[in-house]
Amino acid sequence: MSTDVAARVVLPPLAGFVLVVGYVVAESLGCGALTVPEAGTVSEAAAMGRAARALQLMAEGQDANQPQRVREGLLDQASHELLPIDAAILGRHAEIVRLLQRSGVVQRNTDRTACFARMRLPEVLSDLGSSAAPADKDSDIETTIRTCTPKEPLR
Repeated sequence: MSTDVAARVVLPPLAGFVLVVGYVVAESLGCGALTVPEAGTVSEAAAMGRAARALQLMAEGQDANQPQRVREGLLDQASHELLPIDAAILGRHAEIVRLLQRSGVVQRNTDRTACFARMRLPEVLSDLGSSAAPADKDSDIETTIRTCTPKEPLR
């Protein structure tokens, strides 16, 4: 009976210790199973709502006025080529939209950006200088991109 009580007292902390050690070893080997990936482009940082990373990438020379890749899994299950301001709108980060504007980002395709905002983040419509009314219902990323993207690619 005392062996049964000892097992109940000792095994849970021992199992927890083994799990923590396993996690630390996996992280030190670069597994990173529980970590969020670092943004590699200003558009990815904007989509993730990472203001400091977006500013850092811009300071390193990335052009926030050009479309950049957003990896699959950050906005939805597909990868996209988006302007950082569009990525921030699709990710629903109004503060990043305003930060990009204060940082000198030029809106290249105002119709597309306003369309994204109308469907995903109506509170930034006035910041974009648009008087369009918000969409009647919330749209997912794929529908928003398909609806708002012009037939010809961005230049």
